[in-house]
Amino acid sequence: MKERKNLAQIAYGIWCLVLVSLAVFVFLAWQNHHYYTHPDVVTAKPALHIDEFPLEGWLLWDEDVIKAPVSGTLKFINGGKVARVAKGEAIAVIEGTGRRAILASRAGYLVPALDGEEGRWNFARVWLDYDNLPKEVKAKPIPQGSYVQAGMPIGKIVPLPQVLRCVFYVYLTPRVREYLDKNVLWIRLDELDMPLRVEVLTKEAVGLKVRVNVALAPYFPAHVTINRKLSFKLYERKVHGVLVPEKSVIFKGGKQGLYVVSKGLAAFREIKGMPVEGNMFFVEEGLLPGEIVISDGDRAREGRVFLW
Repeated sequence: MKERKNLAQIAYGIWCLVLVSLAVFVFLAWQNHHYYTHPDVVTAKPALHIDEFPLEGWLLWDEDVIKAPVSGTLKFINGGKVARVAKGEAIAVIEGTGRRAILASRAGYLVPALDGEEGRWNFARVWLDYDNLPKEVKAKPIPQGSYVQAGMPIGKIVPLPQVLRCVFYVYLTPRVREYLDKNVLWIRLDELDMPLRVEVLTKEAVGLKVRVNVALAPYFPAHVTINRKLSFKLYERKVHGVLVPEKSVIFKGGKQGLYVVSKGLAAFREIKGMPVEGNMFFVEEGLLPGEIVISDGDRAREGRVFLW
């Protein structure tokens, strides 16, 4: 009798476990079905993506070193700042036993500073010894009121107009290769600048990169004459597209895509694009602004969905 009671209790326990398991299974199946038919969605937002990357290069310009004609106390007319001057304009005064004015020998930028590379910095050196050049070549200002000896360098004139050149390395991406075939590149010197088309004067392939010598402009900002190294951005292209969450994009059957909802149906659609900042994905091709996308691609499937 006792054994029958134990068996009944065991059977009852198993039956309860089955019922609970069945209830859990039904609930999870309903929850799963509800998620697939009521997914979280987002709207593709219009966006603009600019393909560009930072680079550094060495600048090359012609320059005339200014030397003190006499010994004495040096005072620059403009207070010792880089400035544009005309030929014959007074740029400094040396006061010693007398007073001697120094005139600009040529029109251009007065640079009252020296970096020690004057007379040694040229294209052959930069091109052939590019990888062994110093990290920075920045001119040090000549202090106002300093005492100078006759014949001592006190600054330089960078004549204008002249072609400012820049030597740098760049990766041979398909877009860069396309531009180099036409002997041009596009760069931006400042975030607010429009892309500037520059002529490629010389180029040489070095593994995955190419070393180039470009002509920037016949006129250029005065401040670039202080440092022979220039930081800028190489511009490749500007693309209009849309932004969606990165997690909405998946690979299915070897194709990159996402689930787009249209007329109550979710369907996988192949796209072309790239991940960008903020866990977002920039879609270049395959999706239009305003289209509805399931936000989590791994938990999406094709079929009918209810958005409201």
